[in-house]
Amino acid sequence: MRFTTAFKCFVSLFVTGSLIFLGSCADDPTEPPVVTKDEGVYINEIHAAGPDWVELYNSTDESKSIGNYLIYDDATNKYKLPATTIPAKGFLIIFCDDTGVGLNTNFKLTSTGETVYLENASGELIDKVTFPEIGEGQSYGRYPDGSTTLKVSGSTTQGASNGETQAPVILQVTRVPLVPELDDAVTIQAEFASTADVATVKLYYRLNSGTYTSANMTKAGNFYNGTIPAYNQVGKVEYYVEAKNTAGVVSVHPGNAPENTDDFLLNTDPLPALKINEFLAFNSSCCPDDDSGTNEFDDWIEIYNSSDQPVNIGGMYLSDDKNNPFNSRLPLDNPAATTIPAKGFIIIWADGSREQGPLHLDFSLSNAGEDVALFYIDGRMIDSYTFGAQTENQSMGRSVDGAGSWINFATPTPGASND
Repeated sequence: MRFTTAFKCFVSLFVTGSLIFLGSCADDPTEPPVVTKDEGVYINEIHAAGPDWVELYNSTDESKSIGNYLIYDDATNKYKLPATTIPAKGFLIIFCDDTGVGLNTNFKLTSTGETVYLENASGELIDKVTFPEIGEGQSYGRYPDGSTTLKVSGSTTQGASNGETQAPVILQVTRVPLVPELDDAVTIQAEFASTADVATVKLYYRLNSGTYTSANMTKAGNFYNGTIPAYNQVGKVEYYVEAKNTAGVVSVHPGNAPENTDDFLLNTDPLPALKINEFLAFNSSCCPDDDSGTNEFDDWIEIYNSSDQPVNIGGMYLSDDKNNPFNSRLPLDNPAATTIPAKGFIIIWADGSREQGPLHLDFSLSNAGEDVALFYIDGRMIDSYTFGAQTENQSMGRSVDGAGSWINFATPTPGASND
């Protein structure tokens, strides 16, 4: 039996053995709102791993006008839909991109999961869906359309029927070795949320934009394994995984393969003469970063080019974990910003604010201590250093540029010689 808030409030008063007149018994604001009216219009599918969207489904036999309906993930920030009609048994896509125009809402969704609400023009809640974490290329929807059964699917059906069953959900795809060399066979492993209804899993791979070769992957628990054979020539190896369930519904990883794929480089370039020369991981007053328009005291990493030639570090990677070579890639399209002159220096901001420019990274440094590492375009390590707890506004650097022991600098020297 479902009790209303008012009834539960009455019972709590009765069991105390005395009746107290309160004037009213208001709804408990901590309780989530409940659906109060069923109009046959449902939140049918959600995609929240970018670009975000919500699909509405009209399960009735007549077209449905939803002008002035409200959709939201925060009751203090509801978005009013424009004059719009969903055809009978039809679908409507609402884009959640924070633009607040037309069928584009004033909020975005979070891929880690939340609740989306839909109210009619009278403010009555007609549907709500709480979705779990959703990965790239995945969605959360009703199977079949408009039903009460909601599941994560390994593929999306934007603006079309979800069908009777969801696609297999590939949680992640990994490779070993992570940084292959020439003549290395590479093991590809796909992890599934469940393999109960999985019929076949195939690995597709190619070298240097050639024709894809497919290979059946073999099951091991919730994993499927396949092998990309060794190549003895340099180039780019692209690959993706395709899974099909017993109903013939297909999912791929990455979610938009084969347009985009996973890949690795087979490369024999000599590594450039670059060194991590200095860094500051506990900054509150030194050398402000003004790329945002205001002075920010961010972590930074200085790289020194010890060679007699300029080196463009575009396409290389910096990381705060030596075991994660592909953490934060420097852009390829701005050589003026990413080229280090001969015997010169470059400062890269470790501030987690990639949007501020080409010399900003996806991570910040920990003043408690961690790794700082530089990797080549193929993931091979160029240089690294593991540091401990840091002193505020003191940097650590090499006693001699590109060489020597690591020491503390009470006066940091970003972009200049340590000597």
